[in-house]
Amino acid sequence: MSKNLDYFLNALDIAKRFVFLFTAFLITYFLELLSFGYDPTRLINLVENIAFSSLIYSLTLLFFNKQKLFKYVFYALMVFTVFEGVYFLIFKAEFTPSAIFIVLDTNTSEVGEFIKFNVDATQILYSAGVLASFILSWRYLKPSKNNVGNLGRVYLVLVIFLGIFLITRPKIYNYNAPYAVVHSFFKYNSERNLLEDLNATPNPFSNLCIYPTGKNTHIVIIGESTSRLHFGLYGYPRNTTPKLGELKGELNIFNEVVSGDTYTIGSLVNAFVIKDNDTAIGNVIQLMKQAGYKTYWLSNQPPIGVFETLVTKIAMSSDVSHFINSENYYLPTPYDEELLPMVMEALDDNEEKKIIFIHLMGAHADYAYRYPKSFSKFPTDLKDKRQNTINHYDNALLYTDHVVSLIIDVVNSSNVPSSLLYFSDHGEEVYDSIDFAGHPANGTFTFNMIEIPFLFWTSENIKLSNEYLNRKFSLNDLSHTLADLYGIRSLQTDTTRSVFHESFIERPRVVWDTIQVK
Repeated sequence: MSKNLDYFLNALDIAKRFVFLFTAFLITYFLELLSFGYDPTRLINLVENIAFSSLIYSLTLLFFNKQKLFKYVFYALMVFTVFEGVYFLIFKAEFTPSAIFIVLDTNTSEVGEFIKFNVDATQILYSAGVLASFILSWRYLKPSKNNVGNLGRVYLVLVIFLGIFLITRPKIYNYNAPYAVVHSFFKYNSERNLLEDLNATPNPFSNLCIYPTGKNTHIVIIGESTSRLHFGLYGYPRNTTPKLGELKGELNIFNEVVSGDTYTIGSLVNAFVIKDNDTAIGNVIQLMKQAGYKTYWLSNQPPIGVFETLVTKIAMSSDVSHFINSENYYLPTPYDEELLPMVMEALDDNEEKKIIFIHLMGAHADYAYRYPKSFSKFPTDLKDKRQNTINHYDNALLYTDHVVSLIIDVVNSSNVPSSLLYFSDHGEEVYDSIDFAGHPANGTFTFNMIEIPFLFWTSENIKLSNEYLNRKFSLNDLSHTLADLYGIRSLQTDTTRSVFHESFIERPRVVWDTIQVK
C-alpha cells in the first residue's frame, strides 16, 4: 500500500513541476478565445504548445536538472507564442515557410511599416497578456529545485515518449513555430544558394537563337501590391489611372493575368527563374545577356533583408544594378519618381540592345508612405479607419499611374524602337471581399490578392486583338513571354507559354498548391 502511495506521490510531485507550463499556455489560449473566438486550429496549437514545451522541459530535467537553463528556454517559447499568436490575429493563419520567407526577406524599414499598418490595440493587449501569463507563471508557479529521484525519472521518460509521439504527428508539428522557423531558414538558405549558383553559371541556355531586330530598347516595370480591381483602366469607379487613361489608345490592356503567388518572393522568383523539367537552369536576365542585351535593374525596393532578398539575387545578375532604397527604418522610403534620372541615364546608353527592369515600391503597405502629398486626391483624415486605408491605397495607385506614364513619355521621346511592359508582382485585398487589407502568404485568400494589371506599350503602336488580351495567363510563365517578346529562342524556352505568341496554350493556374484560378 505504501509503495503505491509512493508512486502516487512521486507522480504528483512531477505533475506539480509542469503546472507553470500548463498555466501559461492555457491562459494564452483563453486570451485567444477572447481576441477572436473559438477556432479549432488554435486548440490543436494549444496541444502542440503543451506537448512541445513539456518535452523540452522533461529533457532538461532528465539530463541537466538545471532550472535556470530552462528559464531561458521558457522565455524563448514565450516569444514564439507571442509571434505566432499575433500572426494568427492579423492573418487568421499559422506560421508557414512562405510566411517566414517574408520575414527573412524583410528589413528594419519594412518591419516598422508593417507594425504600424497591421498592429492594433487587440494585438497589443494580447501580447501583453501572453507576456504577463508567462512571467507570472514562472514567478509564482516555478517548479521545485529538488532532485526528481529515480522514480521521478521514470515518469519524465514517459512524458518524453508521449511528447515525441504527439509532436511527430503531421497535424501537430505543422503548428510548431520553432520547427517552422528552423525548417524555413534552411529552405530559404537553400534557395539563396541555388540562385547564387545559377548566377555563377555562364551561358546556361542551350541552342540559343536570336531574331534580328536592330537597335531597340525594352522596359519591364514591376509594380508592387497593385490590385487590378482598384485600377481605373479596368473599370474601377474611381479614376486612379487618369494619365494611363489618356494613353489608352496606345496600350494593350490584358484582362486575365494573375500572379503566381500572393507575396513578392514567391511570385517574382517563379516569374524570372527558367526551369527545364522542374530543374532551374538560370534566370531571364541571364537569358537576355546571353542573347546580347545589356541589362539593367533599377529598384526602389530595399536590397537587403536578413541576408539579401531572393529577388536581389536575381537582380544582381544584371550588367547594371542600382537600389535607391535603404533598409534602415529611420530613413524615409524614396518615392518611385526618384528612379527617373537612372532610367534616363540607361536610355542614353549607346548600347544597341538594352532591357531595363524597373522595380517600384508601388502600393506596398503602409500605403500612406507611397505617394507625395500632391497626390492626396482621396481624403485620409476621416473617422472611418477602413475608408482612410482604402483612400491611401487609391492615392498610391494614382501616383503609380503618374510614374508609369512618365516612364512611357521618357521612353517614347528617346526615338528608338522600344516597348514597355508593366505588371504588378501580386495584387492586394483592400476591404473589397473581406474585412482585411494586405496579401498574406497563407490563411485567408481572395482573388484580389493575385489579379493584377498587365499593360503593354510599343513605340510603333502595335495593337493586339481581343483574343490575345483575354488570354488566361499567369506570371509563372513570364520568362517564356519575355523571351518570345524580345525575339529569343532556346531549348529551355517555350512559345506555347508566351501570352504574345500565336501558339499560346492556356494552362491550369494554381495558387497555394490547392486554389484553382478560373
